[in-house]
Amino acid sequence: MRPSFHSQAMNFLLWFLAAFSVVAVAVAVVLYWRLRKREAAHAAELRQLSRSGDTLSAALESSAIDQFLYDRCCRYMTERKPFLVQDFSLQDLANGVYTNKAYLSKTINQYSGKNFRQYVNYYRVMYSMELFRANMSLRVTQLGELSGFRSETSFFQSFKRVMGESPSSWCARMRKNYNDHLKN
Repeated sequence: MRPSFHSQAMNFLLWFLAAFSVVAVAVAVVLYWRLRKREAAHAAELRQLSRSGDTLSAALESSAIDQFLYDRCCRYMTERKPFLVQDFSLQDLANGVYTNKAYLSKTINQYSGKNFRQYVNYYRVMYSMELFRANMSLRVTQLGELSGFRSETSFFQSFKRVMGESPSSWCARMRKNYNDHLKN
């Protein structure tokens, strides 16, 4: 008995699909090995460049990335004001700008000249000054609390480090300047 047209077509289709699958796998393997070969050549080229002393461009690129991270960090601090949370940590900031703690800490130290605590307290002090300018009836202790400081002592020390004078004397000077301005 002769096979039907339908079974012959099915056999042909199965053979065609099998052959196509073999060719597709072969092409995929060849492309994979070419990509691996290209990556290996690129890595060897990078090693050669670093050995030949052409690290200036790599250093400049790294510096630009560090500067970008620092700028992003400053923007995050200014726009979101996470420093208002008393227990704000380096990990919180790293999560906020999508990087790791060690790299962020190094970048803050390098670009601001401050450690993380000093960096955060700088923003807190600047915020306390904004608060006082907006409402001169606030007491110094309230300024510290509203700015994210855990203690009055920490606020006083940080304010003096940043501004070169105590918060009390700064507030008194601002009130005097404001009153003098009203008289004129």
